[in-house]
Amino acid sequence: MKKSKSALSAKSAPSLALAGLIGTVLAVSAPLSASAETPQRGGTLRVLDYLAWICLAPSAGGTYANSVISNSILERLIYQDPKTAQLSAWLAESWKVNDDATRFTFVLRKGVTFSDGTALTANVVKANLDQIALGSTEQAIPRWTMVADYDRTEVDSPTQVTVHFKKPNVSFPQQLSMPQAGIIAESSLKLPYQEQCQGKNLVTTGPFVFASERPGKEISYKRRDQYNWAPPVLKHSGPAYLDGFVHTIATEASVRVGTLLAGQADAARGILPTDEPLVKRSPRHHLEVISSNVANVLTVNSSTPTLQDVQVRRALNLATNRAELRKALLSDSYALATSVLGRNNPGWADQSARLAYDPKAAAALLEEAGWKLGADGYRYKNGVKLTIPTYISMHHITSQGGFELLSEQWKKVGIELRLHKSDTATYSKVQRDGKLNAFFQTSQIRFDIDALRFTWDSTVGNQANKEIPELNDLVRKQNQTADLKVRKQIAAQVQNYVLENGLAIPLYEDALVYGAANYVKGIGHEAQGRPYFLTTWLAKK
Repeated sequence: MKKSKSALSAKSAPSLALAGLIGTVLAVSAPLSASAETPQRGGTLRVLDYLAWICLAPSAGGTYANSVISNSILERLIYQDPKTAQLSAWLAESWKVNDDATRFTFVLRKGVTFSDGTALTANVVKANLDQIALGSTEQAIPRWTMVADYDRTEVDSPTQVTVHFKKPNVSFPQQLSMPQAGIIAESSLKLPYQEQCQGKNLVTTGPFVFASERPGKEISYKRRDQYNWAPPVLKHSGPAYLDGFVHTIATEASVRVGTLLAGQADAARGILPTDEPLVKRSPRHHLEVISSNVANVLTVNSSTPTLQDVQVRRALNLATNRAELRKALLSDSYALATSVLGRNNPGWADQSARLAYDPKAAAALLEEAGWKLGADGYRYKNGVKLTIPTYISMHHITSQGGFELLSEQWKKVGIELRLHKSDTATYSKVQRDGKLNAFFQTSQIRFDIDALRFTWDSTVGNQANKEIPELNDLVRKQNQTADLKVRKQIAAQVQNYVLENGLAIPLYEDALVYGAANYVKGIGHEAQGRPYFLTTWLAKK
């Protein structure tokens, strides 16, 4: 048996030096709206959002619509600092890993209970990890594909578990910091997926408990007075300051900002770039811009008939004027993408040279591929027009305008971008159908090098919509390599491969833009920008 490495914990986890912050985008480890004032208890935070939640179960935590709520409810074994990527204690007070990253031992924090009064034990943690990694056919619970090569979890004692993998899984501790790894009580674990999705059925260790719900419209939570096990790095003792919070859906941007400025809401997510000046000009409000540490990317469905030629796919990046996109649609809250990873990611490699706007080079590639300009200004090959169909994502507030601008830019080199609107149900149906939809707008929601595997492994994200053995080998190898320097080298190879083969069109670096009243203090965020309200408090108006 190989000797184990020293335990990583709040005291011993090494800090990871990352690139500097970009522009005006903020990424903070302490809660936002920090104040020297003494926090006050009481009051209910009223929050507006633009996307309705569908499911609050841990397995649905990958989407922001769900996890902007569940992040305040679901606690994890490990906490990740949103500025440094450093991992530290939470429900696990320490952990250690063997030399080849196939065995992880976690010592659990003592005294933690679920809201139903049951204790956090090794048996409950084992049951959670089994459900997370394996799913359940009987309960219709999907396995979290991010957790690859899981073998088993063994209970060593009432407060210790050891997790075994069939192959190395270097990023497993970081995986356990994400909402999909939220720990729920035994009573919730036994429920089928659709029942786990409902807030009223989700029993957790978190600082808030379910109060009421109007499905798809509004959901309320109240403080749990017995709570006292925040991540040590937050330096917060005892229960939350708030009496609770109410999360309300307001799909129209004008309604969100108008309701906020009228004092009928305390905070609102999804402030459009065009509405940011309204919030800035208000003497009673301010903007909070939170980096999600990821790039907003159009991944390319290479099964789309007109995109099967790599020359055409490469031409799309050259025909994309990102600076114009930022000026027309975004604000200083957003930085331009320089790769498929956000530049704060420890695996980021600068690919900005590949992303320079060069319509002449794009036209040359299309000519070389046999696409000739017609009298109507569009290109044709063997009588077929160079048309690319796509559906507009409703998950990103800039999608509509962004695709419309891309349509204008690509028309200049002879490409027709045919746009279709959709609702959530339609979008999920057409997302991988290359004949109908050429692009998927996404963000690699991992503050870790392993975001590359999450996106490009054909057995996980499969954003190329096909198996590419060379790419699979690279993204898997980085997660089986303990040497950080080597992992970064492999990450650079992956980013080169993706852009050289025209598999992605990076646009800008994602940010979550909130408008908030000045009396709202201490809203915190995890590493991908999801809010938590444990440390939030309301000053006197």
